[in-house]
Amino acid sequence: MIKNIGVIFTSIFFESLPFLLLGAFISALIETFISNEKIVKLIPKNKVLGSIVGVFLGFFLPACDCAVIPISKRLLKKKVPINVAISFMLASPIINPVVLLSTYYAFYNTEPKIFWFRLLFGILIALIIGTIMGIIYNKKNVTTNNSDEEDIECLECECDHCHHEHENKFMSVIKHTALDFFDVVKYLMFGALLASLVQVLLPRDILLIFNNNNILSILVLMIFAYLISLCSTSDSFVGKSLLSSFGQSSILAYLLLGPMIDIKNTIVLLGNYKKKFVFTLIGLIFITIFIFSVLVVNIL
Repeated sequence: MIKNIGVIFTSIFFESLPFLLLGAFISALIETFISNEKIVKLIPKNKVLGSIVGVFLGFFLPACDCAVIPISKRLLKKKVPINVAISFMLASPIINPVVLLSTYYAFYNTEPKIFWFRLLFGILIALIIGTIMGIIYNKKNVTTNNSDEEDIECLECECDHCHHEHENKFMSVIKHTALDFFDVVKYLMFGALLASLVQVLLPRDILLIFNNNNILSILVLMIFAYLISLCSTSDSFVGKSLLSSFGQSSILAYLLLGPMIDIKNTIVLLGNYKKKFVFTLIGLIFITIFIFSVLVVNIL
């Protein structure tokens, strides 16, 4: 059992690590080269339009579910509206090109509806939740303070970007990459450990108890997706393997929820955002995905 836990922990951690580093690097580039003023000008003030921009950022800034967290936090520090950052954070792990390709190869020849529903509902759910969170937490500070970040900034200057005048931009990117990476990686390790414990200790047969009831099977696979904490680049093939036991709506719920929230990125979120904000976000994700998945039961 200990050996299995160690193997699964290692696979989850090292599968997520390159994407986390990519996310930290993109976050550092945003901090170094994009001013607050430029971002404010680019983002529409209308919450729905702003959320749409956030979703499209998710396509052009591809990152997995852990990697989007430092990027979204950096966007918020750049005065990007909350609805934009949340829509980006929820959409990117589903609509980025790598995940789209893996979903296509897993389902398109057998159940193409699942591919299209995951893409369409992933975008709609990200828009809806981003807009709601933007209304609830409008202009509120939802991130936790980071004293390490303050240490590398020129606090004595009044201009937000004056520290770029005192150091090479390349070194600034390296510093911010390291800061964001090490700020998140400790939470990723703990989350990966919890996920590995769940994968070893949770009996898989328990999933099959409710597979004859459409509503219960949706809930079961949502909880399963949350607990098992697979990367969104590989969860499609696990979802495909469950098709023989569960309906399409349950598989869709699994494929939508896992990339948006699971154990490991809950831990990462709690290390970077305030608890009330995180739990509100998780609640909205579960409720919205459940409603959409139940609608699919009727559609299909």
